[in-house]
Amino acid sequence: MPLTAAAKNVMLDALGAVLTHVGILRADAGKAVTGVASTDTFTSRAHGYSNGDVVVLSALTGGSGLVATRPYFVIGAATDTFQLSTTSGGSAVNFTTDLSAGTVTRLVELSGGSPAYARQRVTWNRAADGTMDDASVANPIDVPAAAVTDYLGGYSAATAGTLYSVAPLSAVETFVAQGTYTVTDHDIDLLAGV
Repeated sequence: MPLTAAAKNVMLDALGAVLTHVGILRADAGKAVTGVASTDTFTSRAHGYSNGDVVVLSALTGGSGLVATRPYFVIGAATDTFQLSTTSGGSAVNFTTDLSAGTVTRLVELSGGSPAYARQRVTWNRAADGTMDDASVANPIDVPAAAVTDYLGGYSAATAGTLYSVAPLSAVETFVAQGTYTVTDHDIDLLAGV
């Protein structure tokens, strides 16, 4: 049974209470990957991933049950294989058909700079019609030189905490020198994702 608008709003208001900060993630070059459904295991030679790394999948051929651009966490990492989970340290995501080809891209939060990069606080308006908009006017984030801004992450704390959402930024930039990236709008939609 589909969720009612009221139920969606309750869920979003609860998320807004814990998703308190936004930060910027950069994407690496990505690696080719295949996957075996019977073991929910991915193969990519010398991938270099560690347990807990945040990744997204794209260019999927097969792999029913996997969602392109959804954030996953690496688990069970070995030299050439790994599994993915929807939560950090959780159980392996079940996909029902082999993945004959795909790309996995690691997302790493920015760091460094002067002034130093730091997540910014975000506040939310009450949810309506299954969507929620930020109440913050703008969230300027200090970005170090040579950084690339690819994704916006939604976190439960100013440092560490839980990563609740990942969304591609509408304006990807490469910073030659120290600068500022201003998040002017952040919306959460239960139907479209974050």
